[in-house]
Amino acid sequence: MYAVARWAGAVNMPAQGTGDRPEQAGRHSTRQEILLLLRRHGRLSAPQLANRLDITAVAIRRHLVTLERDGLVSAKTERAVRGRPAARYGLTDQGRQTFPRHYDELAQEALSFLGAEGGRTLHDFLAWRNDRLAAEYGSRLRAGTVEGRARELAEALTEQGFMAEVETADGAEGLKLCQHNCTVEHIAAEHPDVCAWEAALFERLLGATVTRESTIVDGSVRCVTHVRTPGAGTARQIQPSGAPGGTTAAASLNDDWRRHPRTPADQQGATPDGD
Repeated sequence: MYAVARWAGAVNMPAQGTGDRPEQAGRHSTRQEILLLLRRHGRLSAPQLANRLDITAVAIRRHLVTLERDGLVSAKTERAVRGRPAARYGLTDQGRQTFPRHYDELAQEALSFLGAEGGRTLHDFLAWRNDRLAAEYGSRLRAGTVEGRARELAEALTEQGFMAEVETADGAEGLKLCQHNCTVEHIAAEHPDVCAWEAALFERLLGATVTRESTIVDGSVRCVTHVRTPGAGTARQIQPSGAPGGTTAAASLNDDWRRHPRTPADQQGATPDGD
C-alpha cells in the first residue's frame, strides 16, 4: 500500500468525478491507486484489487466502471483453475498514457544530435519528413483553388491537434492559415527549423507563396501563415481530383515541387505582398 501511495503523483488522471475516499481527498484517488496497481502487476480481478487496497469489492467495481467508461482500463474474462471465469482488468493504451512520458525530451535530443556538425543531417531529416507529410496531407487536398485547398489542409491539421482554421487576410490579398495549438511547441522552441519547414510544407501543398507572420513559440497566441491567392498572381488553378483527364491536385503540386523546390532558406525575407 505504501508503494502505491508513494507513486500516486506519477499518474496524470483525467478530470475526476465524485466517489473517491474522503480521507484521500487532496492526495490521490482510489482510481489512481487502481491504475498504479495495474501498471505494476498487470491484469487483476476486482477482488484482488479490493484486497490490495483494503476496500470492498463493490467499491472497487464502482471505480472500475468509471475507468472503463473513460477508456483507461478494459476487462478480459479468464478461465479460472477452480470456480467460475473471472473478469480481470488491465490498462488500455490510453491508460498507459496517464503515466510519465518523455517523448519531447527524446525528440529534442535526437534533433540536437542531427543538427550537429553543420546541420546537414537535420536538414535532410526535415526534408524527408516533409515528403512524408506531403504524401499524408496531400491525399486529402482535392479542391481546385488555393482557398479550397487551404480549408482542406486546415481540417487535416485540426485532426492532428493543431486547431487550424482559415481567415481572410486583413489589408492584404490572400488568406491566413491560423493554428491555435502547436503539438510540437517544446521541440519547435529549441529547433526553429521545424517551423520553417512546416511553412515550406504548406507552400508545397497549396501551390501558393506563403509567409509566416507569427508563431506560438515566439510568444504569439497562435501561428499565422499568410497564403497568397491566385489574384496576386502567384498560384495557378489545379484541376480537382476526379475531373475528366485530370490528376489529383496533390500529385500535380508535388510534381511542380520536385521540379522547382523551395526550401525554408528560399522563404527568408519574403513578405505578404511579395516585395
